[in-house]
Amino acid sequence: MNNEEVRRHIQRLKELPALAPNLSRIIEACEDPEIDFQHLAQVLQSSPTITARLLGLANTAFFGQAGRVQTLEHATAILGLPMVRNIATGLALAGPFQLKSCRRFELQRYWLTSILAASMGRELATGVDPQLQIPRDSVYLAGLLHNFGLLALVHLFPQEMEQALATYYKAPEQRLASHLRRALAIDHYQAGAWLGGKWHLPRELLLVMEHHHDPQYRREQWPLVLLTGFSSRWGDGVLNQLTAEGVTSGYDYDDPQVALVFRLLEIDGEQARATQHRILAQLPAYREMAAALSG
Repeated sequence: MNNEEVRRHIQRLKELPALAPNLSRIIEACEDPEIDFQHLAQVLQSSPTITARLLGLANTAFFGQAGRVQTLEHATAILGLPMVRNIATGLALAGPFQLKSCRRFELQRYWLTSILAASMGRELATGVDPQLQIPRDSVYLAGLLHNFGLLALVHLFPQEMEQALATYYKAPEQRLASHLRRALAIDHYQAGAWLGGKWHLPRELLLVMEHHHDPQYRREQWPLVLLTGFSSRWGDGVLNQLTAEGVTSGYDYDDPQVALVFRLLEIDGEQARATQHRILAQLPAYREMAAALSG
């Protein structure tokens, strides 16, 4: 790919339109620390798609309701305000993208890896040294959005993404980003940070999107970035090693990079393994949640 093609790809990414007004209002409402269940539900109702998916999520087995949730207010009460804020933000940001032209992109897997990363990160964050000042309210959302750039690339470049995903599935030992750079000369880390900046997402989320793949990152918000990066790699590992009999750990806890992240964040290895077992025990429920978010 020559420099002119690279320039055109980057320009197309930068020219993606601003969020629709109703989606912007939803994100603003989700960021309002003073908003209550009733007012948030009123704002969310401006998007029938987000409303339907939140209702579907609240009715999954994970929350024990099994079809009994019929209103957005009830769904908000079941899910809890923090969960609704995070999920609604993720759905609002995903809303503008058309993803069906790339057959190899699996939206349900995208949401499942995001949920796994968010859940692992949230659990592990409770054991991180408070002096590291991880923004606890951002941990779950960081996990949900860390691969946000994939949606933009699938939307803009479905044919190139089809090619990149095909080669990735044949050689998953190489990171997806390597395949993307060969096909597009950009990767989803850059795409997420660029687009997130255009849409005025919080800076800590932009840093996570751009740097979570790098265990050597030590700049601004590095504890959140490293925590999300580990959680993301763990979730990917779980799904890549899924077998008919079950799953492996999803990550080699003896890996020096894992040991380094755990040491820097003061995460106890036994706590991480216990967290992993709790999450894996709920894997069918997380799959159902991902299906509900995929529509």
